Amino acid sequence: MTALVKICLIGITAIIIIALIKIYNPEFTVEVTLCASIIMLYFIVENLKYGFDFISEIYGGLTYGREYFPVILKVLGIAYITEFASAICQDAGEKSIAGKIELAGKVAIFFAALPVFVSLLDLLDNLI
Repeated sequence: MTALVKICLIGITAIIIIALIKIYNPEFTVEVTLCASIIMLYFIVENLKYGFDFISEIYGGLTYGREYFPVILKVLGIAYITEFASAICQDAGEKSIAGKIELAGKVAIFFAALPVFVSLLDLLDNLI
């Protein structure tokens, strides 16, 4: 919970700094946004270790579907990284690049999820 408060305070501080800088040097707003985003990402990644510990406990207790679990984690990772990078590009005013990043993320998710799709097709083939 304290990490969330830190992230929110960093975001609010960055917005205040951006508002002040925009008046005098608007070209530096992208740098402030990028710095704030990297600091927030650090706190997010730092707290992910607790989530991964919990997930590894769940994974250790699974007897069925163990091969799908890493695929799900890959897809979630791709989605979060893509969203983060796309948001930074949009904040910088580069919507075109953000769209390309989102497209690349969707393609990466498709290829990461392909083993699940193949497994589903094998299951359907065995049933028929």
